[in-house]
Amino acid sequence: MIKKYLLFLLIFFRFSFIQSQNINLTEEEIITTLCHTWSLSFATIQGNPIPINADFKVQFNRDYSYFLLSNPENPGKWSYNKQGKYIELQTNGRIARITTLNKKEMIFIEMIIDENHRSTPPNSQFHFIRN
Repeated sequence: MIKKYLLFLLIFFRFSFIQSQNINLTEEEIITTLCHTWSLSFATIQGNPIPINADFKVQFNRDYSYFLLSNPENPGKWSYNKQGKYIELQTNGRIARITTLNKKEMIFIEMIIDENHRSTPPNSQFHFIRN
């Protein structure tokens, strides 16, 4: 039940943007750091932590693709926006951002894109640790 709920949250629910986007790495450093398997450590909704009782993992690849280990037949694409200092993720018409990335942790949020193509961050964050 929790695993299905988390899958729903990560794919369909809105992620938040509480902290600034701060990825200051070269493209090669992004690839080296990101292209691993990451496990969901914890999540917050409106700044409040929610318990995570499921083994939820995401695999990022050097060909700029990523997928949930529980759903590898539905991959997404990732790209680095150096000017905006974030990594953009796209799956099934949804856009998300990795706003923090280092060798130990990444933080990922989904963006709401309005009719004028302005992005607004919602109120949840998902924190991953590298395996």
